Amino acid sequence: MANVEESRFLVRFWGVRGSYPTPGSHTLRHGGNTSCVEIRAGGQTLIFDAGSGIIGLSSALMQKMNGRADLNVSLFITHGHSDHLLGFPFFSPLFDPRTNLHLFGPQLAGHSIEELMVPLMSPPYFPVDVRQLPSQRTFHTIVDDQCITWKRGAKDPVVTTGTEKAPTAAEGEIRILARFTHSHPSDGAIIYRIEYAGRSVVYATDVEWNGDIEQSFLDFIAGADLLIHDAQYTTPDYEKEKQGFGHSTVFMATLAARIAGVQELILFHHEPTYDDNQLDLMEAEARAHFAQTRSACEGMEIDLLA
Repeated sequence: MANVEESRFLVRFWGVRGSYPTPGSHTLRHGGNTSCVEIRAGGQTLIFDAGSGIIGLSSALMQKMNGRADLNVSLFITHGHSDHLLGFPFFSPLFDPRTNLHLFGPQLAGHSIEELMVPLMSPPYFPVDVRQLPSQRTFHTIVDDQCITWKRGAKDPVVTTGTEKAPTAAEGEIRILARFTHSHPSDGAIIYRIEYAGRSVVYATDVEWNGDIEQSFLDFIAGADLLIHDAQYTTPDYEKEKQGFGHSTVFMATLAARIAGVQELILFHHEPTYDDNQLDLMEAEARAHFAQTRSACEGMEIDLLA
């Protein structure tokens, strides 16, 4: 089984909406849950954001735990807005003593990631206190550019400061680079670059390019095999009333992908008032600017080593 896991670099989408969940017949094809992306690489389960999509993921993880001695999971939070956190109290592995959770996220308004997450799952906001649960939890506050690494076969990560990249990761090594961008009001958000087996994925939600795209961002995403990029708005909606909200248009996303020379672009963090047909139109528009573009849908899977 280990060899099978090591031969996969699988990206799976569990929540693709922004702002708030939008269940209903108008969102069936793309999905109505908020941000949550699972990546399986080198035997590790990596989760990016804890929007409502993490609830479905947690059920799948618990089913796979049947008969297993433990579950090692790492959760990476981009920022503190509720659409990226609201599923956390319903993450079932927290209730299981076999779970070993590493949780990474930003320092915001002077608060550590533990100080930001614990109140979400403790009285008076939630009836169960996460501090009393049997799972093992380790919090890692990202205060600067950092690199999180799993050596081949390692259970726990090593965290170092600085994201200067070596030409390639060591064989069997998983490497995640974390970098702040200040394009999302008002405290900024973290973008993550995941590298494994010579391939790379960038998770860049909640970014806005008002004018020139940050050169540091372009350098960070350069040459990625897969870029998951915020593309919440159409250009007319953005220009009419959405400027400064911290989200990109389809054009902004395709421009970043083209300049940075990425292989494939995934449009992400869909506007909750847009139905499936509108998102299809935005995907078609995006392909006119960057041919290798897809619109994120719940349940979509991409294996970069297939």
